[in-house]
Amino acid sequence: MTEASAAYFMLACYSPDEGDHAQYTYEPDDEERSWIIGLPFEQPPPVPVPVSIERGEEGLQPELTDVPLPLMSRRLAECLTAAGVSNIDFYPARVTEQASGRSHDGLLAFNLIGLVAAADLSRSTFSAPDGPLLSVDFDGLAIDPARVGAADMFRLAESVNGIVVSRRVRQAILDAGITTLEFILPEDWVG
Repeated sequence: MTEASAAYFMLACYSPDEGDHAQYTYEPDDEERSWIIGLPFEQPPPVPVPVSIERGEEGLQPELTDVPLPLMSRRLAECLTAAGVSNIDFYPARVTEQASGRSHDGLLAFNLIGLVAAADLSRSTFSAPDGPLLSVDFDGLAIDPARVGAADMFRLAESVNGIVVSRRVRQAILDAGITTLEFILPEDWVG
């Protein structure tokens, strides 16, 4: 499959060619809160969500990260909202650099609602020591469009670290001039 014919892409944000992304730390307000299982929160987190950058871990602000909690830039959030993606809950985050004490509010913590079991396991390359949901290790993924339905952005139920976007959402991001993300063909995705 080529990029031009792909209906879905795996969304990622890798380190830039020059420099590194900042490395974040986060102390959960509730040990039971999971930001990656696709469920809405019963109680929202306190805002702004406190995120730290430890001394020596400073770097560039990523457009998107999932570790230690899902964060994205405000411009990406605005782009996704404008594109009609409505299954994301956003929470203002405050990032504080421990070395300097400086803080900024340029990122939003996000909870992408909805897991979709979209993997066609008969055509995917994977290892699933814990079963076929949540933590499958893919070394090539086939997405079954019939299982996706109308979803334009979702977490993959078989491997919740995988964020899938439709071709339409990918194009909206590119049209917005956001060039810092990777759109990986599912068959090339390792996750």
